[in-house]
Amino acid sequence: MQVTAKTGIACSPEQVFDTLADLRNETHWNSRVSSAELWSDEPIGPGSRFAIVNGGTAYDVTLTTYDRPSRLVVEASGKPDLTITYALTPTAEGTDLGSDLDFRPTGFLKVVFALLGPVIRRDVPKQYASLKAFCERRT
Repeated sequence: MQVTAKTGIACSPEQVFDTLADLRNETHWNSRVSSAELWSDEPIGPGSRFAIVNGGTAYDVTLTTYDRPSRLVVEASGKPDLTITYALTPTAEGTDLGSDLDFRPTGFLKVVFALLGPVIRRDVPKQYASLKAFCERRT
C-alpha cells in the first residue's frame, strides 16, 4: 500500500532533514510513536539504526539513504515492513517536504491494511502537520 504526503515547512532543509533523520524526535511529533531509541553509535548517518514502537508495534529501523539535506530513506522491519522516502526541496519560505510511504503487509495484514488504507491516508497529513509545527517551534 502506497501513501504520499507533502507539506511546506518554514525551516531550512538541513533542519528538517536532521529532525527526520534522528528518529528519536518522532516521539515529539508523531502521536503514534511511543518510543524511539538509537541502537547504533552517534553521529547519526547512513546505516544508523533505531528501535521504534509505532502504534504498539515494534520496528527495527535503518537509515538506508542519507543525502543531507535533500533525500532520506528509512527502512523499517516489522509488521508490516515499511519504506519511507523523503524528498526535501529548498523554497523561499523554507522546505517543501514530500514523502512516499510503502507499506508491505503479508498474510492476514494484507486484509487489515486494505481496510485501514483510508484511515492511514487521512492520518499521515495530520502527523506531518505536527512535524511542521515541531520543526517551526525549534527555529
